[in-house]
Amino acid sequence: MSAMGSGADNGSAGVVGIRVAEGSGVCFGVRRALRLAETALASGKAVYCLGPLIHNPQEMERLAGKGFRVIESLDEIAGVGVLLIRSHGLRPDVVAEARRRGLAIIDATCPLVRRVQTLAVQLQEAGYRVIVAGDARHPEVRAIRGHAPAAVVVNDIEAVRRLDLSGRVALAAQTTFSPEAFREMAAALREHDLEEARVENTICAATVERQRGAADLAAHVDVMFVIGGRNSANTNRLTELCAARGVPTYHVEVGEEVAEAMLRDRPRVGVAAGASTPQWIIDAVCERIKALQCERR
Repeated sequence: MSAMGSGADNGSAGVVGIRVAEGSGVCFGVRRALRLAETALASGKAVYCLGPLIHNPQEMERLAGKGFRVIESLDEIAGVGVLLIRSHGLRPDVVAEARRRGLAIIDATCPLVRRVQTLAVQLQEAGYRVIVAGDARHPEVRAIRGHAPAAVVVNDIEAVRRLDLSGRVALAAQTTFSPEAFREMAAALREHDLEEARVENTICAATVERQRGAADLAAHVDVMFVIGGRNSANTNRLTELCAARGVPTYHVEVGEEVAEAMLRDRPRVGVAAGASTPQWIIDAVCERIKALQCERR
């Protein structure tokens, strides 16, 4: 675990307590994916997923205890079973191959991610040069490019400026991309001499609200704990935003990672959680913080 940001001014420290940022915890897309996974497991069939269903190791471990299997290749599947498409989506050629092998398909792609996939295809077919603002290594972006192979992925304003563009161009975004960075990239796109520059803001509104809630809370507490998988892009972004407020910020996955030293002389505690963090983990972290606070009184 790591602390980010400089120390907050504790001056008149205020009331001891824990505040949870607005919008923290699982989003509707993750909730839907987990519900579909539980339903598939209840059928008694072997259930597989290419890559983690969601970016939360503890929740994936819980599902594994029920028989859920995360695989890296379809070749790992022996016999028949169910392939659950992860919340980040999957390339259509992989899904087609799974069907050819006789696997039943359950699509747990987040509806907002599905929207970006569909939009990218429509724009590409309409003759636009499609640009996706996002992380090319992220499974969501890889799936989008699987649907629209000609799409170009960029992750900052300078990458947009370096593109050789002409004609009709359309910019969309990974659903968890930074709204501020997207606005800058849209402005940079318009610096090019284009026939048309079309901007489609496909960032999840819940992601924006979650980021705003975490950053706002960070400005009013002495320490922030951001809960979620270290492989979660949106949780890492929350950590960055909170640290940018100048408050000591810790990214933790479980309650056991919270140490007494993190709370010393920091009575006002803020908690935020990523979109793949279930309530039971948030509760466990809060209980750990309360227990350590009580020990110090």
